[in-house]
Amino acid sequence: MRNLLFGVVVSIFMIGCSTLQVQVDYDPKYDFKSNSNFSVVYAKKSDNRDLARSRISKALKSYIIQKGYTSVEKSNADFYFTVHLDVQTKSQVETNYENMSIRPRFYDGYWNNNSPFIDVNRSYYPYERDMRVTTNTYEYDEGKLIIEVFDVKKQEVVWQGIAKDEISAEYTQEEMSAYINKVIEKLFKDFPNK
Repeated sequence: MRNLLFGVVVSIFMIGCSTLQVQVDYDPKYDFKSNSNFSVVYAKKSDNRDLARSRISKALKSYIIQKGYTSVEKSNADFYFTVHLDVQTKSQVETNYENMSIRPRFYDGYWNNNSPFIDVNRSYYPYERDMRVTTNTYEYDEGKLIIEVFDVKKQEVVWQGIAKDEISAEYTQEEMSAYINKVIEKLFKDFPNK
């Protein structure tokens, strides 16, 4: 029970800190209620993301079935949910300007008017500051999920959803499934019911 509670808290925290960006576009004239059968297909399978595809397909089918549509074989579908999945390594550069110290300036004319080492170009402010600038480059994986609803009869895309987010390699299987469910829910929250 304690492990389950910890897992739920970690999942909620990870989902809460998510950088998920969702964008949806659709044809406002299209009548989704005129179709009832759908199938999930993938645009390309040239990578090794079969587990992710399986999780996405399962979550998508479950959510769309809840909306009142029926999952069928591709040959019997009124429309397809075409899934595009892409992961790219991105870089982010972060520069920090840190004020390290303020200290008295003991080597100029303000403190020693008789010094032969007075620099006439230097200010006579009695303190100086040291600044430290650090630049760090972070690499992360950004996942992009594009789902298009393709009408079989009209041969055109009638709905498109795009989700982008930073992917953590530290997700457990349960956390990844919960996260994918969250992404699908966010993408399709305004998708019309049957």
